[in-house]
Amino acid sequence: MNLSVKSMAEMLNVSEKTIYRMIRNEIIPCFRVGGQWRFDRREISSWIEDTRAFSPHTDVKDLSKEDEESISISEFLQRGGIYYDISGSTKEAAIMASLENIKRGVPIIDVNKLFESIMDRETLCSTSVGNGIALPHPRSFTRFNSYSYIALCYLKNPVPFEALDNEVVDKLFFVFPKSEKRFLRIQSKLFRLLRDDEVLEVIKKVSSVESICEVFARKEAEIFKDTSS
Repeated sequence: MNLSVKSMAEMLNVSEKTIYRMIRNEIIPCFRVGGQWRFDRREISSWIEDTRAFSPHTDVKDLSKEDEESISISEFLQRGGIYYDISGSTKEAAIMASLENIKRGVPIIDVNKLFESIMDRETLCSTSVGNGIALPHPRSFTRFNSYSYIALCYLKNPVPFEALDNEVVDKLFFVFPKSEKRFLRIQSKLFRLLRDDEVLEVIKKVSSVESICEVFARKEAEIFKDTSS
């Protein structure tokens, strides 16, 4: 079931104006239907759970405030890198193997602790988002980076991810944020881009880093041209 702006405002106990500001700042996962903004109930439930998981003091209303760094998914991907042929026959093995590869290019202080937190989040609800893609992330972050990164890992073989649709996953996006709010904003914008056919096509083809980042940059400019970052 999809929710309207009015329903979201009532659910979060904020004004409709605040909801539109959250949409404009790419804070909340949403999509358009016939020119109207709508919200997928499942995505919103997961988003709210993530928001509350970071800190008991995190207020959804505070997430509408501006952040100092503009969001560029393509730039974040270039920073974090794209990794191919990641081994692992289970979700756990694939996530651990991905982190071991990513740590060579992104400063991950403790892979084991990060892995445990990611798996803790997976027990709440699978982070599979369809089209063979998942966005594994910790239930809570204990350390942040100076800059935000995104890493994309292609698995050598698809693995079950306990998704509601029972779809297997072979592409993992990992977000390494500079702050709690930054993570939620990046996740929201990434969700939107991953609903675009051209983005999905270039990812599905297991394209080069340059090709994937080029498509992300172009689609970001098209989709978010009327929003402020």
